[in-house]
Amino acid sequence: MSPTSLGPDEVQADPEDSRARPRGLTRPKTLTHAVIDHIAEAVIRGVYPPGSQLPEVTLAAELNTARGTVREALRALRDRGLVEIHPHRGAFVQSIGEKRVREVFNLRALLECYALRTAMTRGYVDEAALGTIRAAFAELEDAYRRHDLFAVVDADIQLHYVIASTCREDLLLDHLKSIQMETRRVIVLTKVLDSDAKAEPDSHRPVIEAIEADDVELAVSRLDDHICQSREQLLARLRERDPS
Repeated sequence: MSPTSLGPDEVQADPEDSRARPRGLTRPKTLTHAVIDHIAEAVIRGVYPPGSQLPEVTLAAELNTARGTVREALRALRDRGLVEIHPHRGAFVQSIGEKRVREVFNLRALLECYALRTAMTRGYVDEAALGTIRAAFAELEDAYRRHDLFAVVDADIQLHYVIASTCREDLLLDHLKSIQMETRRVIVLTKVLDSDAKAEPDSHRPVIEAIEADDVELAVSRLDDHICQSREQLLARLRERDPS
């Protein structure tokens, strides 16, 4: 993806907003939100690599918007953990180090395993929920067959969220959503560094099978193993890239 110009009236509708609210209440994004999404997507896709500077003047020219709008967007991205802002130096893409990787994966394992255990012990994983999980898994298989890296990443995140959402606990799901952008960055890095030991569907299939078998302990154990193995494989790749 390369940066493209965003005119003042060229704002994109948010698909999450359209799902969360009745269609008649869907509102267009503000220009600031469009700039936030544009820069975030460019960071996630590696257009702006970790550690690189994000000059306000350059971004404002690329996006055909005011520096103040870019500045506001960068502050929002700082709050989301994608950007660092240093006085007198400017904004930089946050580097992804071992500490950050551990934090993201450990938090995911904690929240997602709790969500799955809660859902299964309370009997929330009914046929309708299983159907939604299977559909999300099919999307992952399709993206993998098409060799579309970013579609695989999106399908991976969606599958994990669909599984977690069966717990029906809004506060927990809000926390998962809050780290979703950082999760996407880390998973993109996983794919780019080729740190997956198995094909993407193969690494998720044992989790799905345990959920279908209604085996709570096995499903939670396999989900935890899947997330933790992904963490260790990525950390190993990061060490290979930067032995220091």
